[in-house]
Amino acid sequence: MSDKDPLAAALEQEIPNEKASTLSRLNKKLEAALDRLKKAEADLDRSPEERHARLADASEALWHVTIQRELCGLRQHRAFYDFLGVPKAVRLHMGPASSVRAMKAK
Repeated sequence: MSDKDPLAAALEQEIPNEKASTLSRLNKKLEAALDRLKKAEADLDRSPEERHARLADASEALWHVTIQRELCGLRQHRAFYDFLGVPKAVRLHMGPASSVRAMKAK
């Protein structure tokens, strides 16, 4: 028998499920952002500003996924990035989109 409060025990089971669900949702957002970036880079009619905005979005999505992976205990990211085909530019600019956009303004 466990001395744990039933509510605490339920939370202990629910938290990992929520972490995994959040990681799944963030992975889907990252995949969509990478797809938009790829299309923007392939479309010569798109402005450089729009391509840079897609880079900023993908970089921020990668940042969110990386943080959530860390929270889930996943510490090795390179193979994951390679599997998704994350471009080096996205890896280098990973972080809040506002910081990537600010770099463009300089």
